[in-house]
Amino acid sequence: MRSFFAVVLTAVALLVSACSSVPDSGSVQRVDLAAPDAQEELIPYNPGAPRAGASPGEIVDGFLDAMKATPMSTAYARRYLTKDAAKNWAPAGRTLVYGELGSHVGSSPRVSVELEDAGWLDERGVWRGALAASQAILDFELTRTEGEWRISSAPDALVVEEDWFLTHFARSNLYYVEPTGHTLVPEPIFAPKGTAYATTLVSSLLSGPGEEERGVIRSALPAAADEPRSVNIRDGVAEVDLAGDLGDLDSEELQLMGAQLAWTLRQDASVERIRLTIDGEPVVLPGYGDTFDVDSSGGYDPNGTSARVDLYALRDGALVTSTGENGDPWVPVLGGWADSHGVTDVAVDAANSSAAAITADRTGVLVGKLASDGEITQAPVKGTRLLRPSWDLAGRLWLVDKDSTGARVMYVDGDRRVRVAIPGVTGENVTRFLVSRDGTRFVAVIDGVSSDRIVVSRLQASSKGQIVSGTSAVLLPHPDSATMRVTDIAWTSPTTIVAVQQISSTALFQSVSLDGAPSGERYTLSDRVTGVVGSPVASARLYAVSGTTLLDPLDRFDLGMPSNISDVTYQG
Repeated sequence: MRSFFAVVLTAVALLVSACSSVPDSGSVQRVDLAAPDAQEELIPYNPGAPRAGASPGEIVDGFLDAMKATPMSTAYARRYLTKDAAKNWAPAGRTLVYGELGSHVGSSPRVSVELEDAGWLDERGVWRGALAASQAILDFELTRTEGEWRISSAPDALVVEEDWFLTHFARSNLYYVEPTGHTLVPEPIFAPKGTAYATTLVSSLLSGPGEEERGVIRSALPAAADEPRSVNIRDGVAEVDLAGDLGDLDSEELQLMGAQLAWTLRQDASVERIRLTIDGEPVVLPGYGDTFDVDSSGGYDPNGTSARVDLYALRDGALVTSTGENGDPWVPVLGGWADSHGVTDVAVDAANSSAAAITADRTGVLVGKLASDGEITQAPVKGTRLLRPSWDLAGRLWLVDKDSTGARVMYVDGDRRVRVAIPGVTGENVTRFLVSRDGTRFVAVIDGVSSDRIVVSRLQASSKGQIVSGTSAVLLPHPDSATMRVTDIAWTSPTTIVAVQQISSTALFQSVSLDGAPSGERYTLSDRVTGVVGSPVASARLYAVSGTTLLDPLDRFDLGMPSNISDVTYQG
């Protein structure tokens, strides 16, 4: 999959000279690869019918080319099949995406074609990873019908090349609920652009979480509604009609259902409001009315309800904050954190209400409120070599400690310390970790013999919010996986991180999607970088730490810092 998303990579690759003039004037638009342009007008393409006298290889080529019909339709491809095969062919369950087609193998009446650099999506549009070598060879059976070759057996899949896929599919999210029902959780998918975009989103949402997300997320939508009866958009209102009934859902579950639909459908720019019906009968959600705005469910924001993206740092061991813009100074916070405590690796929660930091000997953790009467206390943790902590929206303080046996993962919730076993992380040489604000994703960098690897685990919780386990960690693809040595990682969205590595005098930034789908965003900075400061909030700048300067590698914005400032971080 090395060439996958190459177009995107080329479009955004930047070579930025560090320490440029500070700051550049004027507003800068960040490249947002996650924002779908679902209503983009596409150039129509109507593939031709099979040519008279075409060979088996030409029929297969024509069949694959016909899958590129625009607007999307499989009717053109079915013309290359026998009548029975056209009736039985079911391509909706899988989408195979390839970089290049290999040469034909075999002879009449069988043709095999190898897909190079290929991956696949399931029926929901979820990225499922690269195809195994044996799965990347497609076999076609052909037979003569009225003197012409036609395909009698073809793989049940839509098979398209990556350039076409990138043009015709939008990277999108389905929104589900974490077990306690307090926060929405985005789950990435790819959805076809065009007039059916909203229908596809609702249909995929109704299919519910996959088996691997059991205990991680749930859906408040009716279990009986596995397909929408209809989704029509008129004058900015998406009229969503579902099958089934609402049963005895209470008002909280009904509000969650509305929030799932609102956050999922707001990705379609043509949708401003939603009208929900069940079997044609109007549904009035508590607090929403008969139609509700797609922006009306901010209380379930996966990033939390605080929109602030202030920076925090340590100045001579005391906690200070700054907006990071327009030369605003670093000022002390309120309460006990305004005094020096001899700590390092500070973390502030998403609500700007609490902070935690590791003691200088890395064996303890101090926590306290960011309030005028906030006291600093010792967390119930005795470690050996604690890493930088992380908060989630539930107020859990996540910690990783390392000793001779490897990493131990835990969180502190009030006076409780809870150990969490994560296969593929526990016992490994973890050097950095992140926990998503919604508390469902654990990302770690693991030091290997010849290279580092980045893995992600999903955190499974009870309905009362206690994390009970982590799923087996999954390796995330990276173009430099064979030699990569990660300097630091940081959030760039709720479902993506950036990994930075230092190669000689150049810092290389690579976007990494947590669903494992290849991401092309890659850029460099000609300076020595010791860390990266990021946030899942879209309005937050990404900063690289270089000496006493924060460098925005995308927007060419530099922020000088006093020499006694260290451990810069965003809230959350």
